[in-house]
Amino acid sequence: MARQAFLDKFGNNRRDGTRDELVQVLRNLEAVLNTQQGYGFFRRDFGLGEYMEKRGTRALVQTLTSEIQSEIETNEPRLKDVEVTLEGRDATLWLHFKLTATLGGQPVELRLFFDTVSSRVRVQKKEE
Repeated sequence: MARQAFLDKFGNNRRDGTRDELVQVLRNLEAVLNTQQGYGFFRRDFGLGEYMEKRGTRALVQTLTSEIQSEIETNEPRLKDVEVTLEGRDATLWLHFKLTATLGGQPVELRLFFDTVSSRVRVQKKEE
């Protein structure tokens, strides 16, 4: 009998034995979007750029939206027809984005939260 990979033992498995792809996608998106360009990967163009000079400007939102979409399309091949749109911001300086795509032929909608102070990103499944 083949042994299960170490990390797979801790994953969210369905009863039919297949991995829950959405959980894997969420984890991968957070890893990709929380990596700063030039750090943490062998490709210098991997991850999001530095936005210190654009903080608080319209240019930040436009650049960030475009870059988030590009990083997702490049580094998360399970998602197809990716579209990232800004939904707004809150009083704690977080930008709220909506991510729509297809995963395994099924539509999926996720929420991305970008902290403009720390440049950290949170990714969540849209609450129904």
